[in-house]
Amino acid sequence: MNRKHQRAEMALHRERVSDSFQELLAGTEDLLRSTASYTGSEVEAARARLRRQLDEARESAGQWEGVARERARRAGAYADEYVHEHAWKSVGVAALVGALLGCCLMAGGRR
Repeated sequence: MNRKHQRAEMALHRERVSDSFQELLAGTEDLLRSTASYTGSEVEAARARLRRQLDEARESAGQWEGVARERARRAGAYADEYVHEHAWKSVGVAALVGALLGCCLMAGGRR
């Protein structure tokens, strides 16, 4: 999967989750209005709609979490593969970062 496709997929999931939560909020507002001024059957209908919207929001959030978990796993696997394929580059970069950090800490202690 290329990066454009991954970004588009994540944007779509974010949009779906956002839409689900907006529906949940709208359902909650409907329930509050219903309990204030309507009969029992209308209140039950609003509650059922709210439950359905809450279930949909939970499902969307679960799907987004699954996508995020899979992406993190792939990123970790890619980093692991890169480090194994470019071990000396990785060691060199780590040594350079360590040396720079050491110099910065030493210079900070002299002031």
